[in-house]
Amino acid sequence: MFNMLRLILRNILFCIVFFPCTIIVALLVRPMGHFQGLQPVVRALEMIWARSTIWASGTQLELELAELDPEQNYIFLANHQSHLDTPLILSLFARFKPRFLARDSLFRIPIFGPGMRACGHFPLHRGNRRQSMQDIQLAMQKVAQGESILIFPEGTRNPQGQDFLDFQIGAFLIVLKTGLPVVPLVLDGTNQVHYKGRYYIRPGKVRLRALPPWRVSAEYSLKQRDKLKQDLWSLMHNNFLELKNESE
Repeated sequence: MFNMLRLILRNILFCIVFFPCTIIVALLVRPMGHFQGLQPVVRALEMIWARSTIWASGTQLELELAELDPEQNYIFLANHQSHLDTPLILSLFARFKPRFLARDSLFRIPIFGPGMRACGHFPLHRGNRRQSMQDIQLAMQKVAQGESILIFPEGTRNPQGQDFLDFQIGAFLIVLKTGLPVVPLVLDGTNQVHYKGRYYIRPGKVRLRALPPWRVSAEYSLKQRDKLKQDLWSLMHNNFLELKNESE
């Protein structure tokens, strides 16, 4: 009975924090996104949103973070278990200014979608090959401006959390064309805090392991992108299984 009461109170707190914060931040950043000089303010507001979301969810973090060069931008590749993955990664790696690729339907959500666009994130049109290539070009322009990119190569949330979905090839075109070092991020537990299709949260432990940066463009060519995809899948999956075993 006591645990159920705690769960109800936690969800009330999450709703009180998450929904007003999301709406207020999205409304504030939308006009600011048109002015380059206001970008630091936009980023600060986004970090308030991300950190508030993780705090309100009651997530307990266990982190293994590789050392990263603060002067370098990266491509972060992460497995995808929950909507919480994005605010978690944005909050942990804020100094690298990660902008994420997300399915285009999210950008059509009133208030939230325009807010994401104003923060510099960009859509990926999966069903339109020509448009998706233009989306990849936009991602590379962000890289040229010194930004990092966050990509979930599975393409969608994996509700099971026991295994990885197949990686999508588009992520590896960006990796190889930009030449940026890759930082694989392996997450375990966010799906237990917020499960796909579940409308409440259950506070719990989340583990994140950031593997050392890897400049894959020095070892793989564009013609080898399928091999790169499989090698990174295996690397991240093996680390995921290690995290699972250590938590049991």
